[in-house]
Order: sequence, then structure tokens, then C-alpha cells
Amino acid sequence: LLPAFPSAAAASASEVVFLVDRSGSMGGTSIAEVRNALVLCLRGLTAGCRFDIVGFGSTFESLFGGSAAYDEAHLREATAAVEAMKANLGGTEVLPALQQVLERPGTAGLPRQVVLLTDGEVTNTDAVIALARQHAGHARIFTFGIGAGASHHLVRGIARASGGAAEFISPGERIEAKVMRQFKRVLSPA
Repeated sequence: LLPAFPSAAAASASEVVFLVDRSGSMGGTSIAEVRNALVLCLRGLTAGCRFDIVGFGSTFESLFGGSAAYDEAHLREATAAVEAMKANLGGTEVLPALQQVLERPGTAGLPRQVVLLTDGEVTNTDAVIALARQHAGHARIFTFGIGAGASHHLVRGIARASGGAAEFISPGERIEAKVMRQFKRVLSPA
């Protein structure tokens, strides 16, 4: 007796929260790489998805205050916000922002996928990885390490602990293939 599973190649609707490092260390080429990656990710969402963009540094701020439906109006608003995005939120404090994203109420019937874009320069790496592991039952975290100095331990550790995957983007590198490969994983069933 063989069970029938949905094709792994088929994209499924999800709640996707983009968690974006906007700390001072992301200035220069790193924030430009983040903007490029985010635009590609936003265009990769499918009908039925819900999404939000949360920028973090010493504080954090949500674009929609919760997940918004993926439609033309919200896509326009998100694209404009991404184009205006700056590395102006202070120090890199991923733990409170990640905790808020993982603990906020989800959308019924949609799995939560978190896409974290960071250079990973934090002091509490083990606590962040433990938080990802604690919430792995209801949220996968897919990580992008941005820049040459991205913390491989943090970026890979979060992805591994939550059942996600990690990719690294170096300065000046063509990012399209990596972003599309990662986003295909995001929308694939767990």
C-alpha cells in the first residue's frame, strides 16, 4: 500500500514572513543585495499566499502589522517599501524580532515560512537557534547569509534547526539562481 503525496515540485500557498536585517552592519552593498533578493522573492509568491516584511535592528517594524493577502495592491506597496529600505535600525538584534514573528497568530490552513536575510553578526547565536528549534513544529525558517562576513554558524544553524535551508550571497555575485532555488524550497510542501 503506497500513500499518495502531493508532488514536491508543486508550489503550495503559504504564509511567508520576510525577516530583514536592517542594522547598521548591513549598510552599503549588503542592503542593496537584500533589496534585489526581496524583489525576486516577492515576484515568486503565488496566488493564495499571504506575506509580510519585518525589518529589524535594535527595534523591529512590520510593513503590514500582520500577514496581508498576496494581491496587486499589496505587492505594489511592498515593492515600494523594499526600494526605500535602508540599513538604519541600529544594532543586530534578531532574537526579539524572530520571537515576535514566530509567536504571532498564524493564518488558518497556511503553513508559516520565514525568510531571514541577515549578515548574522549577533552575540546570542545559540539562543536564536534554540528559538528556531522550539518553533520548528509550525514554522520553517529559510535563511540568506548576506555579504562576505555572514555568520555561517548562525545562518546554517537556524535553517537546520527549523527544517529550512540556507543560502549565502557574496558581494557582487549574481543572485537570481540562488534566490529562485531557495524560494522554490520555501513554497514546496515540508
